[in-house]
Amino acid sequence: MITKIVLTGGPCAGKTTTNERIEEFFSKLGYAVFTLPEAATLFIKAGAEFLTQDKNLYFEIHKNMMRFLLEMEEDFYRIAEATGKPALIINDRGAMDLSAYMTPEDWQRLLREIGHTEEELLNRYKAVFHLCTSAKGAPNSYTLSNNSARMEETLAEAIQVDDNLIKAWQKHPNLHLIQSEEFVKDKIDKVLLGIAQVLDIHDSVKDLIL
Repeated sequence: MITKIVLTGGPCAGKTTTNERIEEFFSKLGYAVFTLPEAATLFIKAGAEFLTQDKNLYFEIHKNMMRFLLEMEEDFYRIAEATGKPALIINDRGAMDLSAYMTPEDWQRLLREIGHTEEELLNRYKAVFHLCTSAKGAPNSYTLSNNSARMEETLAEAIQVDDNLIKAWQKHPNLHLIQSEEFVKDKIDKVLLGIAQVLDIHDSVKDLIL
């Protein structure tokens, strides 16, 4: 069985640390765990100019990033199948995240050009875990220093991005909102417990988490 999950959230929400803990915890339980990198970070570091004022270039970056993301997911699904083990694929952001950074008109145009619907993109994933930005519940923890690709500079900008991402995934039937906590461990534990529920192993592993 292969389970695809999205780990998303606003800036400085703890996704990197959470991903590391997911891989460690579920690997020990016998799962083949694949943590897919964030496509936007790869594109930014490769030179894609997300802050461009050229609307056509901005659109092309996002359209090709979507194609890259979908192909990467499919490649790792095939790799997961080849392991012969129960597998967990964790996407650092998923297909619907792109809609949070585009106008509604450009988003609909992108869907037409890649030949997918929102429903199809939502149905690619068994569950979505949204980690709320620390700018919401723990503003003293908000920082730009731990991600060179982060573009949001103020708390207000971070909160707006976070809200836009929640809206992008609100139609998913298994959306989990993980509120900001003073301690990152509390957020991580909630994600681990949520994934365990998705995998139907919650009762057998909860004592290992809490």
